[in-house]
Amino acid sequence: MTNEQILNIFYSKIIPEAQKGKIDCYFTLNIIFNLTIANQEITSQAEDKDKGIFIPTLKITDKEKFDELLIEYVKKAIEFYSPENFTFLNDIDSFDIQNTQKTKQEYLVKYIISTLFANASFDDFTNPILFLKSRIAMFDNKILNDEGEQDFGYIESIGARIHIIEEKSPIKAETPYRIKGHLQFDDGYILSLPEIYVGNTGEKYQLYGIQKSLKSGDEEERAYLKQIRKGFIAKINGAPEHYFLTVMLFLSLCSDKNIEVIPFLIERWNAKKIALHNKAKRLQNISIEEIDKEQEHIQTNITDIFIRYFTKLEDVTEGMEFTSIPLELDSSLHIQINDNLQSRSIAFNELFNLANEYKKRKNNLGK
Repeated sequence: MTNEQILNIFYSKIIPEAQKGKIDCYFTLNIIFNLTIANQEITSQAEDKDKGIFIPTLKITDKEKFDELLIEYVKKAIEFYSPENFTFLNDIDSFDIQNTQKTKQEYLVKYIISTLFANASFDDFTNPILFLKSRIAMFDNKILNDEGEQDFGYIESIGARIHIIEEKSPIKAETPYRIKGHLQFDDGYILSLPEIYVGNTGEKYQLYGIQKSLKSGDEEERAYLKQIRKGFIAKINGAPEHYFLTVMLFLSLCSDKNIEVIPFLIERWNAKKIALHNKAKRLQNISIEEIDKEQEHIQTNITDIFIRYFTKLEDVTEGMEFTSIPLELDSSLHIQINDNLQSRSIAFNELFNLANEYKKRKNNLGK
């Protein structure tokens, strides 16, 4: 695929479709944004005026540099992600479509670029060159340089060993890599931890999510969540203890660089909003106002709880500093961890010390 083909697909296919909020990738992705180049308006949103849609503007100030980085990102993504991420392309072979190979290439590029912008914040749309540089760097920089599952160490206050592994995420995920872990308790019970979706740009770590594992909430598991609680202060407003512990693990692993916690992705919000509005129009017996209110309530709770993990730890920890809170400099929470971190949470201290020991022992943290 040539550079010219990639750019042609972006400017002649994706941009007009993004103006309407529906990008055709063989299936429809609800991605909506406007475009300016060198402060000149190229598109302005004219359709799909659903209530509550926040429409960002992609502001390209240096088109030559943007185009260069966009091409690099697409080519790296094709190389990085396994064909399993693009199995939908095989369906095209079953249809009598002219220029099948050309159609596949178009859908592939559209899907890669759409999933890219699905993980962009408002700030990323404002500065897309920096965004592209960061996303490209995430392909080459992991958090753990070891391959395979690692025995990270024993947490005395909980009575369990913690095992972690970093692996590739599916392309639709927020980051190219994710960290998965589990606790193995003294009696042999295995408790899966939420997955950590974090990218290493080489200059900083960007955290997009702490997401629950498939197994959650059974009676046996709840007994071990109570055991985790012994290692720290208390659970946070109903959030399970293993989420809180996973945040401690993340901060311990990523203490060597500045941390940026990104709590809100505009296109994911819009996609849900558009889908719900379409459903309401189709069924006609669902109140759009009620749907809007419910989604905003759910999103607010998710965002508040996500940030509260960090504010709770910051309250009880010396050496953990918020250098900027959301809406102060940008929409993210910025954190710096000092070498002399000390927390009233015993488990946090243990995890932080395990991370330092692991780094010294294998030089395998923070590439």
